[in-house]
Amino acid sequence: MRLLHVTHQYRPAIGGAEKYITDLSEELARRGHQVDVFTSRSMDYRTWRSELPRFEQLDGVSVYRFSSLPRTQRVWRTLAYGLGNYWRTKSRRYEPFIFYGNGPICPLMFPLILRYGYRYDLIHINNLHYSHAPIAYAAARLRRLPIVITPHVHAEQLQTHDVGYMLSVLRGSDAVLTVTKAEKEYIARRGWNRDVVVGGNGLRLDRFPFLDQQQSRHRFGLPEDGFVILFLGRKTDYKGLDMCLEAFSALRQKRQNAHFLAVGPETNFSQALWSRYNGLEGLVVCGAVSDEERLAALAACDVLVMPSVGEAFGIVYLEAWAYRKPVVGAKIASVSSVISDGEDGFLVGPREVTLLVQHLTRLADNPDMARTIGERGRAKLEKRYTVERIADIVEGVCACTMRRARFLVAESNVH
Repeated sequence: MRLLHVTHQYRPAIGGAEKYITDLSEELARRGHQVDVFTSRSMDYRTWRSELPRFEQLDGVSVYRFSSLPRTQRVWRTLAYGLGNYWRTKSRRYEPFIFYGNGPICPLMFPLILRYGYRYDLIHINNLHYSHAPIAYAAARLRRLPIVITPHVHAEQLQTHDVGYMLSVLRGSDAVLTVTKAEKEYIARRGWNRDVVVGGNGLRLDRFPFLDQQQSRHRFGLPEDGFVILFLGRKTDYKGLDMCLEAFSALRQKRQNAHFLAVGPETNFSQALWSRYNGLEGLVVCGAVSDEERLAALAACDVLVMPSVGEAFGIVYLEAWAYRKPVVGAKIASVSSVISDGEDGFLVGPREVTLLVQHLTRLADNPDMARTIGERGRAKLEKRYTVERIADIVEGVCACTMRRARFLVAESNVH
């Protein structure tokens, strides 16, 4: 197959959707398919600053990057204006402001998809939310190319998908790949598309080598005999970091050997939290880290906690399972499709701090139980969430979509 993947950002940009499309592209290329990627030159969706090379060949994938309009404070205000008025009135007149504010606006992407679309059998759009999606969709439709989309719908965040032009892309795509069963059911229930298949996120297990826990702890100044809780992700308000810190503060009063390691890019929200918890013993804070340090953090911890209410999937849970760690996530539909509560992790409501403390206390007091839960997570990962398994599903959906498109073309020619 000759596939064009269109995405908002691509490796080395960080994020769940970015990792999904990178791993998938590389695996499909390894299988002998031609895989090209059209994306922005950005590393950061907050600025859309163009800083990556215009072209790279990465592990068999040809990556074409386009300069985009920067996301300035004026652009953010435009987005706020568009969203505020759209949700107040539901008038489509405000959608252009949302489109412009979301970005990335890459002026050359549309004409080049039109110009070179004949080279591809199918276009796969990754991530519905950003503005590359309607651009790629419009160009593909003009080129009469079949379209598959992986939307990464956050059901709890309507502003990220329930907008007129976004729903037009979702409805008009020939097939939809969701990352969880809950996402599929949500889309089907709303009647947005009938051709929906559950794919998922996956890991390359060879990229998660064995790391000694004690050596990994030394890297972060953590004690060998402590109970280490890890938060790993961008420290935005919806990720649940404030809830984690509240629970850790309560746990620390009862368990002096408890430590909290917070790893991930900082935000204004997290900076305010650090000033509030200044002086809290056992707290270790790291900003953005290298892949090597991220793996060391996973190896160092006893449990990963990220009660995020804004996840389409939550690939960090898989990463923790790769190191046989129990996980705690939010009790939302998408995460509940990944974590089996009480089996390979725990689920807590957005403000269930007391319940979170109880789960952490049980794990701290019962290391054998914690190991068993982590082993179950590893078994689920190996069975369902490897890149190879996800690529099998995507490969099948793309092949089926192409055959159906060719049949429809042949049938129209007969008539």
